Amino acid sequence: MAIVMAVLMMLYPVAASASGAPSRQAREPLGALATVGTVYVNGAPAPSELTIFAGDTVLTGDNGGATFTMTGKGSLKLSTQTHVTFTGDARFLAELTSGTVIMTSFAQATDVTLRAGNYVIAPVIQTEQSSSRIDKTASGSFAVSCLDGSVGVIPLEGANGRVLAVGQSLEISPQGELGPTQEASAPPATNTSVKKSSNSHTGYIILGVAAAAGVGAAVALAGHKSSSAVSAATVSD
Repeated sequence: MAIVMAVLMMLYPVAASASGAPSRQAREPLGALATVGTVYVNGAPAPSELTIFAGDTVLTGDNGGATFTMTGKGSLKLSTQTHVTFTGDARFLAELTSGTVIMTSFAQATDVTLRAGNYVIAPVIQTEQSSSRIDKTASGSFAVSCLDGSVGVIPLEGANGRVLAVGQSLEISPQGELGPTQEASAPPATNTSVKKSSNSHTGYIILGVAAAAGVGAAVALAGHKSSSAVSAATVSD
């Protein structure tokens, strides 16, 4: 029996190789993951530092957290009880299926993007750094908040999307519908008054939909009478 088991153990990697299934190292490396506490990658306990490849899944436990970093481009910070899949889809970097992620994208980079339901959360102004918080709620909806810069909520197909500025948030329903944009509470009044122009607009609507090689979004000022559009944001390379 021992001889039979030894033969099977020697043959197993040969059979796996013959099946044509790519190993993690054979897939595209995406970035580095730093972990604290209980974190699993592809169902196995993760070391404190490792490389993430296309197709990997990351799950943080009750006392775990993780930060995925793309050098020079940005990061995804996973809170406790968060599940993210790095799908390898050209339209977005990763997909959030539970928990909370803080997404940061550096200026001049558009690679760090996150799917939430049928939408992709992505930077829309390439020259500025942006940061957002995405929560998957118990009801199945997604809460998206802009913490810095501006971020787009871009539809993968069909509907219009939206752009959030700092302090703004919205909810994506389980049915894929965008709720109204919520404004952050106004700061306490000061002695310095600022006159607002009657021509200013803070609302944006993303008009683009998904394309085969990536998500392109033309962004227009909501309520603006002019047909001019500001710069487009591209989610993938």
